[in-house]
Amino acid sequence: MNQTDITASPKLRVVFLIVAAAMLALWGWSLVPPIERWGDPHEDGFSYVPAFWATLICLPVGIYLFAGAIAGHGRAVEHARTALFLGGVILFIVTAFLIFQYIANTMAGS
Repeated sequence: MNQTDITASPKLRVVFLIVAAAMLALWGWSLVPPIERWGDPHEDGFSYVPAFWATLICLPVGIYLFAGAIAGHGRAVEHARTALFLGGVILFIVTAFLIFQYIANTMAGS
């Protein structure tokens, strides 16, 4: 099958858009701590670590998914399928860490 023959169904394109929005939201969420601590003389620079990693991981995955959702056929869909798998894994890991953090915070308060 030629890559130009690959087309995404409308349902798959919506899935691409949803996961792309989630990836771009994670990237934007990682920028909140550096913005909040901007100009703080006691800032040690560790608030930039999540933004660095999210820029390397979440931003490209979100862009590939968004491009695949818009194009709907060809090489963009092939890249978007791979990015969909990576995005799913990343969302699973982030959700698991947030659940563990919530559990740890509630147990520390009791």
